[in-house]
Amino acid sequence: MVDAPSDAGIRELDLRLADGRVVRARLAYTSQGPEDAPAYLLLHGYTGSHFALDPSGPAADAGWAAAWAGPGKALDTRRHRVITMNLPGSAYGSGWDGADRTHASVAAMADAACGLLDALGIARLGGVIGYSFGGYLALQLRAAWPSRVRRALALCSARQGRGSLDGLDALRRLDDPDKRYAFRVETLMRNGLTQWARDQGPQALARELGRVRQWAQEFTPDALWRLRAAAATFALPAWPSDTTALQAASDALFPPTADRPARAATVPTPYGHQGLLLDPAPWVEPIAAWIDGRDLSHPTHTGDTP
Repeated sequence: MVDAPSDAGIRELDLRLADGRVVRARLAYTSQGPEDAPAYLLLHGYTGSHFALDPSGPAADAGWAAAWAGPGKALDTRRHRVITMNLPGSAYGSGWDGADRTHASVAAMADAACGLLDALGIARLGGVIGYSFGGYLALQLRAAWPSRVRRALALCSARQGRGSLDGLDALRRLDDPDKRYAFRVETLMRNGLTQWARDQGPQALARELGRVRQWAQEFTPDALWRLRAAAATFALPAWPSDTTALQAASDALFPPTADRPARAATVPTPYGHQGLLLDPAPWVEPIAAWIDGRDLSHPTHTGDTP
């Protein structure tokens, strides 16, 4: 198998922050797949990275989408061009100098994503896929830029953000890796990791906690509060057209509710909000169905397997 062309780097562009200031921002990205193929943008969650396809990438969660994105996978980088972007204000390369007490809104992030597409010569996306926080941005892109984004898939997400501005100071105080580790472990245990550890055993849990320890060294309190501020102020009045929601049956953060788009499906996983990351197998087929334009309720994908 011939490897798909790949690229990674930093692009600079103007970014308007929540307080109105315009800064020169750095936007980290990766690109894999033929440049003339239909393009998809893949967006990570609140504490995640844009190193979604390569498990050997330089982040604790590297390869988080590798079960379904890459050569021969559902999102096949031999047939699609897959762009990943680090969220502006996150800890893996997308940021700015100065303006230390403000953040980028989800709407500003969508504008930045379009700037990145311009720099990469991509006039229109075949689709955008976002997990958790990334789902906010996917929906915002479809709502604000329908001429540039044909459709959106929100994984474990919603059209209104979670969190409160009242908690930002507590996140700023997570100024030590041990504090960030404790914060993240407590969050994960409440959202799927406890059940997964019971099923997988202590050695598997130890490996996962090792990744959390690595994350605590990589992530920053600035990234935590800036992204939380963006989430807390995000809301769309309605689901954009041509969007699909794929949710985890046991997700306490984004539970399946009556407020869903016309196209929606639920994945039967016991691992809550972490199900996509800890046990991706049940997600592969419905994601493949969406990519292929099939009904998620009756998936029949028979394409290439890894």
